Amino acid sequence: MPTSVPKLALLWDESHLWGLLAWRGLCALGARPHLLRTTDVTAGALDRLQPRVLVVPGGWAGRKAQALGEAGRAAIRRYVKAGGTYLGFCGGAGLALRNQDPTAPLLGLCELRRKPASRRLPNCSGHVHCRLHVPQYSASEAVLPVWWPSQFDLDDTTIHILATYQRPGPDFWVADLPLDDIAPDDLSAWEAIYGINLHPRWLEGDPCILSAPFGAGSAILSYAHLETPNSPQANALLAALLDLPEAPIPPWDIRQLTPAWEDSALAQMLAAVQGLIALGERHFLLTWRTSWLLGWRRGIPASHITTLLAMLSTALSLPVSPSTRRWWHSQSPRCLELCQKLCEETARYLVQERRSMTQNPSSPECGGSARTSMRQRLFGPFPGYGGMYGQILQILDELLAKILPEATGLKV
Repeated sequence: MPTSVPKLALLWDESHLWGLLAWRGLCALGARPHLLRTTDVTAGALDRLQPRVLVVPGGWAGRKAQALGEAGRAAIRRYVKAGGTYLGFCGGAGLALRNQDPTAPLLGLCELRRKPASRRLPNCSGHVHCRLHVPQYSASEAVLPVWWPSQFDLDDTTIHILATYQRPGPDFWVADLPLDDIAPDDLSAWEAIYGINLHPRWLEGDPCILSAPFGAGSAILSYAHLETPNSPQANALLAALLDLPEAPIPPWDIRQLTPAWEDSALAQMLAAVQGLIALGERHFLLTWRTSWLLGWRRGIPASHITTLLAMLSTALSLPVSPSTRRWWHSQSPRCLELCQKLCEETARYLVQERRSMTQNPSSPECGGSARTSMRQRLFGPFPGYGGMYGQILQILDELLAKILPEATGLKV
C-alpha cells in the first residue's frame, strides 16, 4: 500500500478507547490507518491525502463535532461530497446525523436523527443477532456487537439499510443486567426500578447499519462495533465493507502486556489503575465482561477506568521515538500526580457507593449530593467526561497520537 495516498484514514480525536479499538482492528485486517487529528482535517489533510475511507470511531458525537469546529466539519462534508466514503461506528455514526442541538452542530451527512431515550433501548451492550442486506457480503445473518448504542430515527427514503436488529445474543446486557438471567415477565418490574426501557423489543427490527448517499460519496453508519476483538462475524463484515481481505481481529487483553519500553511514570500509573480495579472487584462493583472491557454496577464510572487501563497498556506496548519520549518526560510528572490522586480518591468514592447501594439504586442521576459532587470532580458530568480524569485523558491522548503513527510509519 503506498504511503503517499493512504487507503484508510482514522479520525483520532475524542475517541480514546474506541479509537484504539478501531486502530487495532484495522491493523489486524491488514490496513495501515493514517491517523488524523482534527487540526489535520481543518488544515486540509483530507484534500491532500484523499483516503478511500475515513473511519470515525466511537466516542461522544457532540465532543467530536466541537473538536472539528466549523472548518473541520465542512472539510469532511466536502470530502464525502467529492466521492469519499465515511465509515462511522457508534458515536462516529452519530456525528454524521442531522443536527439536533444548534450549540453542537453535527455533520449532517444524512437527514436522520437519533431516537429519544423514551423510544429506544438506551443502555444495552453485547452481541445481537442481525439480518444483513449487504450487496458485497454473502451472509444474510450475523451476530454483531453493540456497546451502548443510540438508535436511528429512520424517516429518509434514500437510506439503504445494511443490517437490522433481530434478537439479543447470549452475552447481551441491559444496563447492568445480563438479559438471559431476567425472566421476561420480570422486566417491567426492573424498568420501574431503573426508570428506563429494558425490554429488547425497543431494539428488535430497528436498523443497525445503514448507508446514506451524500453527493458523489456515501456515509456508512454503524451502531454495531464491527471492529470488536474476537467477534469473527462482525470482523468479516467490516473487511467486506472496506474491501479488505477477511481476517480475524484477535482478542485484546488490556490486563496483560509486554512492555516495548521502560517508563517509571507509566508503570506507576498502570499499577494505580490496576489497584483501583482490584478494589472494585473486591466490593462487587466491577467485573471483567471481556479481556478488554470492564462490566460494572449501574452508576460506577468503569468505562472511564477501562479507558485509562487500555491507553496505558497500549502506550507501554508500542515502541516510541526519542522525540516522543522527550515529550512524554515533559508531561509525565503532572500526569502521574493526577493519576495517583484520581485513583486514591476514586477508591474512596467506590467504597461510598458500595455502602449506599444497600439503600438506593445507583445511577449517574441518583445518589447523595456529596457523592455526585465527588464523582463530577473526579470524572466530570454525565454524560461525557471531564474533571481530573479529563486532564489525564488529554495528556495520554496526545501521547498515543504520537505513538500510533510511529507504529504504522504514516505521517501527515
